[in-house]
Amino acid sequence: ASLCGLAGGCCFDFNKQSAHLFVVGTEEGKIHKCSKAYNSQYLETYDSHHMAVYSVRWNPYHSHVFLSCSADWTVKVWDHRAKNPRMSYDLNNQVGDVAWTPWSSTTFAACTADGKVHVFDLNENKNEPMCEQKVVRKAKLTKLAFSNNPKAPCLLVGDDHGCVSSLKLSPNMRWNAVSKAEAERKAKEAEEAAATGGRPSHKKAVAKELDGAPKKSPNELEVEKLDKILEVAAKTGEFNYAADTMAAKPE
Repeated sequence: ASLCGLAGGCCFDFNKQSAHLFVVGTEEGKIHKCSKAYNSQYLETYDSHHMAVYSVRWNPYHSHVFLSCSADWTVKVWDHRAKNPRMSYDLNNQVGDVAWTPWSSTTFAACTADGKVHVFDLNENKNEPMCEQKVVRKAKLTKLAFSNNPKAPCLLVGDDHGCVSSLKLSPNMRWNAVSKAEAERKAKEAEEAAATGGRPSHKKAVAKELDGAPKKSPNELEVEKLDKILEVAAKTGEFNYAADTMAAKPE
């Protein structure tokens, strides 16, 4: 899709499941959904940001979902089939970049011009970030990326002074659908064992019977997990989070 004669493009990203589909963020705050099959028109235009869009990122698991961040201080979660964002987060400063984690469909990070990194897990808490960390004091954070090594999950953050910081993620930010379900199962078993004095529970026999049923793949579980959150957001309307601030928002 040509951007000639319009506001300049700032960023773009291709869909991870549909290679022909991509989104473009522009200087004027619009996001255009495009296809390699059409070179003269947009498939859709999303008009929710009111300043430059610095980054757009498709979800690595869910083909319908992408993130955007902007100079208007916000990060937005989109379902590309809807004109309006499902969720919006005001981070109290220009947001330079956003990125999904490679191990979870509901966890993402954003970096801001005041030197902070914000990490969200929508499955654990969609109301506020799980972590907010000050990384640098006299520089603006501009880029971030998660490592793809599941044995050593970390977050790399770059700033406008040319420095890169490596952050280690705490265990509560490494959950995926499989590890979370396993942890919940073990906790439930321990609770039942304590309640029955260690005697075997009849529920275990039922669980063994269910073991023979077809199991969903980790990717399917990740998509299902995010679908539930999007379904709630669609029913209740756009969710908005705003960080506590005394500063004046840019016009």
